[in-house]
Amino acid sequence: MKNNIKYLCELIRDKLKFRNIINSLDNKFKENSDYDNSSKNTLRIKGLNGSLKSFLLAEFWKSTDLNFIILTNSSEEADNRFYDLMTLIDNDNLIKMFGKKFDTIANPQNYLNNSLVFDSALKWMSINRLNNDKKNTKKSNFITIAQPNILKAKFPSIDIITGYHKVIKKGDFLIQDEFIKDLALNGFERVDFVSQQGEFSVRGGIVDFFPMGWDNPLRIEFYGDEIETIREFNTISQRSIHFYDIVEFNSKYISQSEIEKNNWLSFSEYFDTNTVLVLINPDEINSIYDQLDLPDKFFKIEINPFANSDYEFKSFEQPKFGEKIRNFALELKRLSLFDCDIFIAADSPNGMDRLKEIIYDELDVNDISDISFDESYNELKPFKTILKTSDSLDDSNRTKEKIHWIVDSLAEGFLIENPEIALFTEHQILNRKRIIDRKSTKTKYRGLSLTELRGLKKGDFIVHTDKGIGIFDGFEKVKVGNGLMDAVKILYAEGDILYVNLNYLSKVQKYRAQEGVEVKINRLGSSEWQRKKQRAKDKIKQAARELIKLYAERKKQKGFAFSPDSLWQKEFESSFIYEDTPDQSKATKEVKLDMESENPMDRLVCGDVGFGKTEVAIRACFKAVENGKQVAVLVPTTILAQQHYLTFKDRLMNYPINVDVLSRFRTSNEQKKIIEDVKNGKIDILIGTHRILSKDIQFKDLGLLVIDEEHRFGVSAKEKLKALKINVDTLTLTATPIPRTLNLSLMGARDLSIMETAPRNRLPIITEVVEWDDKIIQKAIEFELSRNGQVFFVNDRIGNLDNYLRKLQMLMPKIRFGLAHGQMNSNELERAMEKFLSRKFDVLLSTKIIESGLDIPTVNTIIINAADKFGLAELYQLRGRVGRSNEQAYCYLIVDSFKTLTKNSLKRLQSLEEFTELGSGLHLAMRDMEIRGTGNLLGYEQSGFINDMGIELYHKLLDEAITELKLEEFRDVFKLSFPSKEYLKNPDLVIELEKNGLIPDYYINIESERFYYYKRLYNVQRSDEIESIIKEMIDKYGKLPNETHELLFAIRLRMFANNTGIQKIQLKNGHLILVLPELNNSVFYKNVEPIINDFIENYDSAQILENDSSKKVIFSINSKEEALEILWKLKNMIDIVEQSS
Repeated sequence: MKNNIKYLCELIRDKLKFRNIINSLDNKFKENSDYDNSSKNTLRIKGLNGSLKSFLLAEFWKSTDLNFIILTNSSEEADNRFYDLMTLIDNDNLIKMFGKKFDTIANPQNYLNNSLVFDSALKWMSINRLNNDKKNTKKSNFITIAQPNILKAKFPSIDIITGYHKVIKKGDFLIQDEFIKDLALNGFERVDFVSQQGEFSVRGGIVDFFPMGWDNPLRIEFYGDEIETIREFNTISQRSIHFYDIVEFNSKYISQSEIEKNNWLSFSEYFDTNTVLVLINPDEINSIYDQLDLPDKFFKIEINPFANSDYEFKSFEQPKFGEKIRNFALELKRLSLFDCDIFIAADSPNGMDRLKEIIYDELDVNDISDISFDESYNELKPFKTILKTSDSLDDSNRTKEKIHWIVDSLAEGFLIENPEIALFTEHQILNRKRIIDRKSTKTKYRGLSLTELRGLKKGDFIVHTDKGIGIFDGFEKVKVGNGLMDAVKILYAEGDILYVNLNYLSKVQKYRAQEGVEVKINRLGSSEWQRKKQRAKDKIKQAARELIKLYAERKKQKGFAFSPDSLWQKEFESSFIYEDTPDQSKATKEVKLDMESENPMDRLVCGDVGFGKTEVAIRACFKAVENGKQVAVLVPTTILAQQHYLTFKDRLMNYPINVDVLSRFRTSNEQKKIIEDVKNGKIDILIGTHRILSKDIQFKDLGLLVIDEEHRFGVSAKEKLKALKINVDTLTLTATPIPRTLNLSLMGARDLSIMETAPRNRLPIITEVVEWDDKIIQKAIEFELSRNGQVFFVNDRIGNLDNYLRKLQMLMPKIRFGLAHGQMNSNELERAMEKFLSRKFDVLLSTKIIESGLDIPTVNTIIINAADKFGLAELYQLRGRVGRSNEQAYCYLIVDSFKTLTKNSLKRLQSLEEFTELGSGLHLAMRDMEIRGTGNLLGYEQSGFINDMGIELYHKLLDEAITELKLEEFRDVFKLSFPSKEYLKNPDLVIELEKNGLIPDYYINIESERFYYYKRLYNVQRSDEIESIIKEMIDKYGKLPNETHELLFAIRLRMFANNTGIQKIQLKNGHLILVLPELNNSVFYKNVEPIINDFIENYDSAQILENDSSKKVIFSINSKEEALEILWKLKNMIDIVEQSS
């Protein structure tokens, strides 16, 4: 399958005689050592359509020793050629000089970021240096994809680069202290964790540093002063991703200000004549860049010029099939009659399997020969010969044999006439966005690392399950048994201090609640915390009881069982413009399985902005209508009703499905007609606010109810919904994230589908942090309006919103501005939003009220003023309001002045600048929305309890409440035939060792990191989890110290003793001592003591001792391994006996 791309390359190369073009290039190049501005120094090639351009460019690189700089007329063209070439040639020789930093309004066309030029210069030098390496077997010429602004850039002289050029090898002798000193003297800044170029950090024998010219930082591990390993690592996870025996780098970090002081070389001075300029669509380039001055000294290749050419091919763009697979299947049959080589490139293995199934199903349809082309099909230009007899078109096997499948993402399909070759791409067949695996391209990261985002710092609030909220004050060593162990130090009110040793770490977690909540510190010894906790648990249990009760009632009802997917359903789902995420596929399957069941569906689909919830709902609606049922889509506001109406109409336009909307925007006559049509079954899908719950709305045959953000409806609407839900399939959507832990708690109490993965083929939102500048604001707005779009301008306060409105109106008097904010009454606000939606305003000035709910595809630029005044989660949500269509979206984070920002504030904003893709890493900042999600599910009252105790403890209480309800009140519903083995639980198991078991501060000196690893280790359930953590720690911090090995031994003991009822494990003087529960725990001794008695018969030295309160089991041991083996065998024996009882 993979070799089909190689076969296609060879077929195109040989049949199109690319060798002739290469020879012509060689001859022209050699003949013209002194170039003038005549046609002799230019090779012109016409008729290259789609990705055929990329195949020729790849052949140029493979067949010559020349360097190529490819200039394109747009970022989209550059993107297409770059990712095509990533598929077709060696990535190491491919350099990207376009994209985010070159394509923002704040960086106009004549500006190029010099540090990025420096990076590229280092890569060019590294590739060219291979020329001088006689042992080198790799090609040493490069291809750079760029936009024409590269011609105006300044480039560093070779002296600047070579003066600080360093080569280090594994096994080299290098004095670590001298190396660290050199980094500091050469402009590198020392930090805790490296996240951007020009930074370094030191952890024992490990030095991390991020040199210019590298896409990721390097990690050197020393053994004394010898280099033991050299690794490249990821800035976000801080984990190694590649090992090297030798690396080259520039040991000096040159800041932007230093770069600007130096006189760098022009393009013409920097590159030698072994470099060829390739211009794709040269006439368009010249029309966009008026002052473009191409240096005469370089040979040029023009692809697709208007002028006469040296070579011309007859190729055509991939035709449009109107998203109709039947049109495409007919075309495949037609092409196979001409003995055409047909290639279909799918973007992923899943995409190929799905597309193959749909196409083959359509090819096998008996009457395909009688299907005429749809009007939506743009008829193919080549091969216009009249079709042969219809009999030959019925031979689907012949067609299937002519198809070669490729699992590689290519930008654009094409057809070549004589020789007959056709390449079709999955995304163009289905009229959707191309999927690019951008993970293979590396990006620099300047914001907060995961470590910093998750970190618990001194002074942060912390929750102890039994003692309440206090303040984290670091770690202190305490004696446990005969060894030392770290203990968490917590400060409480009135000067109280609590030390929590690691055996009780499960009782402690970082306090997380809604931003801005005033936190009250508890006092030790007070009963207030326990009362508050019990009151919360009672209320939680009450809310959960209602949920389970509703769930149980619905499971008793019988509903309509929808039929399995039809061919139309499969085709419809495949035509979605984006590739499904794993979560979206899972949610779709879960919804359809619910619909095909005879029990009425009641499923909640939860997902962040832009994660595809609406698409899941539309697919469910499609299924319902295909089964002859009507659908009601209920939304909380008139604006959202209008938005959904437009979305549904657009998505279903190719199918005979009648969609309408009932809202205040409809006249009374229109409303009467809609009501009549719904009653007569003429409307398949009705969208509206709570108006559609009115008595005068009668559906002919309602089969599916879709509810968007149910928590935003009033009490009366919710009561009507309860009655309607009894025997109608119901699908509820919510945009507020519900944490995975809560999902697990509610399993069985509510059918939940959680969508956490972002669409991977969405265009990233170009995000830029800039100081306020009238010109930048004006250009941003004018650029968006020039492509027929609209703009959000968001301010942090209502008070000065009018001032900004006047300022922008004076700056751009011809542009229509509107206002929307929370102090307007609901009718005013709705009217303002409706005007914006109907495009009566170009720019909407508002506060953060647009943070959720709005989805306007025409808005693809958002300007957030005073961005440093917003929380990270708020900024993330606001940015999610744009980038909902195929247009490139822009987000500008405006600050008054960089000088007044703290370094941490700037890093937080840069996190957003770097995390340009939906959902990428920012779940760590989503605590506010998680809390909203929990509150929405269980009732607003719950948010108060969450703020009182933090989200983690709240989830723990919820988990306990649901478990109790399932066992005590709803055992029949969940078919539980046995009680929970509560007597085996031992969350507060104490381990006492003879040696120190801890992570010493000389190994990890950042307390937040130590707390993070302690929490992970004390929560492990399996040995492979321990091994994974060990690898990570060794990778980041070097070899484990003895104290940490002892800690890991304690962790393994804990893991093997988990859920055995054992309360304490001691290692003392060659003995393993297991302390059992108190004697009054009769259930434990009745069920487990017989097992222990049987077990110790296998050990001659084992004995059971009893004192006044409990019993101990004592084993003589010779090693730690023996202690682990005894515990492992005992746990297995208890598990086996208990499971069979």
